[in-house]
Amino acid sequence: MMNYGNISATDQQFQAGYGTVNSTNNFSIPVPDENELFNSSNVNVPGRWVFRVDGGPEEGIFYPYGDEDTKNHSEYFGSSPLIPLAQPFVYFGLIYNELYVHNQGYLTFNELINQLQPYYFPAYSSVDIIAPLWTDIAITHKGTITYRQVTDSHLLNRASKDINQFYHNLNFSATWVFIVTWDKVSFYGYRRTESTFQAVLVSGKNMSFTLMHYGHIAPTYAFKSSCATSDSTDLFSVPVYDATKLPYTSNVNVMGRWVFRTDKASENNGKLIQ
Repeated sequence: MMNYGNISATDQQFQAGYGTVNSTNNFSIPVPDENELFNSSNVNVPGRWVFRVDGGPEEGIFYPYGDEDTKNHSEYFGSSPLIPLAQPFVYFGLIYNELYVHNQGYLTFNELINQLQPYYFPAYSSVDIIAPLWTDIAITHKGTITYRQVTDSHLLNRASKDINQFYHNLNFSATWVFIVTWDKVSFYGYRRTESTFQAVLVSGKNMSFTLMHYGHIAPTYAFKSSCATSDSTDLFSVPVYDATKLPYTSNVNVMGRWVFRTDKASENNGKLIQ
């Protein structure tokens, strides 16, 4: 636990965070200058940062994945076929009944795109996109990309509980969940490393949500973690500039988890949900 009161400015370089001897686990508090430390937090208490340091990022946040899932082909620049959805998914006012899962770490609805490097948003493209971690993934070397649709009561109840925990007044009841997992994939240029992350789409009662989960994430030279519409009218990018820090950030006080309501625009999207 790190607690900060008033911090005077200094003309010297500073570092706030922690690191292991081999930098396998590390985190730097993302503030532009030291006098902002007393206003920042990862637990909604200004001036306080709390880290669990007996192990790596918490992977208990992940929804189930594995052998029962459908698996993408191990192509360097590939994607799933067009996947019919068991229930419609509303994405910022548009209703979608199918989507693509791209090996490079993103989902698209209305169009299959081939783009190794992520857009720099706002992109004003023709594609609605959900990108938990859009980067240059070398799936031919290691790892799997899998997806499943869920309508069984156990996982629907879990999704409902998660959403209602963060959005207290909705009384939300999930009727459909779509889980996509990039498991132990390597990034181009970092082939000996492994990274695991997940996107979970949840819908019910004409409402929809997107959860992004991050386990251990290796370094990568260019990435984007975003939800964006084709015209960039609705856009949020996770405000992290080092991919390895994604497992240690959140907007819902659950390390490694980001939650967005995606059926309609919200000025609170991406902000800390109390």
